[in-house]
Amino acid sequence: MEHIIGEFLAHLGLAGLSLGLAGSAIGLAIAGSAACGMRDEARSAGLAVSVLPGTQGLYSFTVGFMCLGPLDEGRYATVFACGLLTGVACLFSGWWQGRVCAAGIKSINAERMSTAQAMLLAVFPEFYAILALAFSALMLVG
Repeated sequence: MEHIIGEFLAHLGLAGLSLGLAGSAIGLAIAGSAACGMRDEARSAGLAVSVLPGTQGLYSFTVGFMCLGPLDEGRYATVFACGLLTGVACLFSGWWQGRVCAAGIKSINAERMSTAQAMLLAVFPEFYAILALAFSALMLVG
């Protein structure tokens, strides 16, 4: 019975990684919506900023892939913790990064900010997704 509960929790943690995928989708939709209204001459700069929230989905996928070995080894608690940690961190990071990117895109369009400045601001919410990825990687390989 204990094995079944552990396996259930591990799979629940893996399912939690879908939150990170959702965070990317939300962030991409927010930033992409802002890019749609840009002037023609500024649109390429806006598109470059609008794709940044997509990385949270990649981090979630990476952690999911890294969980396959520990799942086979029966390290259920680790898989649960990593899935939940990364999924929740990437959900909020991607969502809020999309909002920061949208504001940056609007500022680029209004010529109040450069592309580099908008990208720099977008890095701050991303940093916490990177921390979740790094911590999960350390737990999974250790």
